[in-house]
Amino acid sequence: MDDKRNEGRKQWSQRHPDVPVTSSMKRRMVSHDYKERAIYMITLCVEGRTPRLGTLCGSDDSHPLPWVSLTPLGESVKDEWLGIPRYYPQIRMLALTVMPDHLHGILFVTEPLPVHLGKVINGFKTGCNRAARELGISVPVWEQGYTDGVLQGKGQLDRWKAYLSDNPRRLWLKRQHQDFFTISHHLTIAGATVSATGNHQFLQHPSIMQVYCSRRMSKEEIAREGDRILAQRAVLVSPAISPGERTIINRALEAGVPVILICNNGFSELSKPGGRLFDACAAGKVLLISPFIHHNDYHPLTAECCRQMNALARAIATQQ
Repeated sequence: MDDKRNEGRKQWSQRHPDVPVTSSMKRRMVSHDYKERAIYMITLCVEGRTPRLGTLCGSDDSHPLPWVSLTPLGESVKDEWLGIPRYYPQIRMLALTVMPDHLHGILFVTEPLPVHLGKVINGFKTGCNRAARELGISVPVWEQGYTDGVLQGKGQLDRWKAYLSDNPRRLWLKRQHQDFFTISHHLTIAGATVSATGNHQFLQHPSIMQVYCSRRMSKEEIAREGDRILAQRAVLVSPAISPGERTIINRALEAGVPVILICNNGFSELSKPGGRLFDACAAGKVLLISPFIHHNDYHPLTAECCRQMNALARAIATQQ
């Protein structure tokens, strides 16, 4: 895996000699030209993850949902970000959320840039450092590097925008339910070494049932199997690989049935569930387990990976 990652960085560097490839680059799409027209979601973290940009506040009469009250530095960061099109008119800003210790921004490169997108982000950082010095605040403001996502599919932009607007609420829930969002590493579960986050009490439940569906099952067979499983009042465990397994696990999550989900990627210290899994985690209705180490690179789901995840689900269901 390291050889493939290094080769990818080498190829990326050959295509973009003006931008150095370092470990601080966080995550990049190796095959993508970052000067070309595209929509990006950019994430930057404050140096040391210090909450210098704002304070998370609960809902009140003026704010129906949790929100972030920006500090003077946070306001300056917001102004610098929204001011990027003054320097690069090829860029249009689509969405921005400034959190206490990080920033998410969605931008649209409407026509080819004269420089790599990394140069644009570095210029933004320079402006933030200048604003910080004027406020008497130490610099640098940001950690080295940044993380980006490149828009790929239909509906992804709406999901990105929803994620950004929902960030304060998600952070508020995470702080209210810290036990369910704590990442545990090097646990031994059903004889396997795993990392996990969520409600660990499910592992002591007297009835744990594996959800396993053949890809050859029809929709009618999947529906009947889902009815049978959900009637058992058990904790369900599955990697949710096949369409049938995903259908049943989604039904369980919608109904508030407790679920142990086997994941094909491990968890970093800052990992948190996405989508409906986040709310299920906050409600104590899900436990996420992975026998794999965390990685930012895309790893295809291999037959061996599927076998390992199914074996772990089966072991958890039968260890009682």
